[in-house]
Amino acid sequence: VWGRTIGDSNMEARGSLQLAITARSLQAYYLYTSDNKIQPANFISNKVAGILFDNKIDYTTYFGANTEFIHGIHMLPLMPSSTLTRTQKFIREEWEAYFSNGRANAVKGGWKGVLFANLAIIDPKKSWDFFTDPNFDVDWLDGGASRTWYLTLAAGL
Repeated sequence: VWGRTIGDSNMEARGSLQLAITARSLQAYYLYTSDNKIQPANFISNKVAGILFDNKIDYTTYFGANTEFIHGIHMLPLMPSSTLTRTQKFIREEWEAYFSNGRANAVKGGWKGVLFANLAIIDPKKSWDFFTDPNFDVDWLDGGASRTWYLTLAAGL
């Protein structure tokens, strides 16, 4: 974006290349769709790595083993380029496996907001409705996020 803003096409191209490499790497090594051929087949259903070491994957985080922690940390930061790294196919599979049928609604604290902001990539209306609900609880916002930002993200998608 900065390259385009200042009219530097080479910088813009480098930025695009960096985003493409990041997206492809994350999709192969951290975010697993059902057709992933890189990771062991018995791990693909986890959908995310958790902690990825040089030669080990541990489906957890350093701060807890709750499903919303393991998946939510891979959602952050949520920004426009998240649509490049977190494909709609991936989010649909992850949502269906871990957060559908009211499971996301049962999540407590700021991770709930992270989940519903991420949902905007595949269902902006449902995300928007969550953040504009008259009974919205600000405790559902992660400390690094705002309701305004999540509404902007949903509106832009």
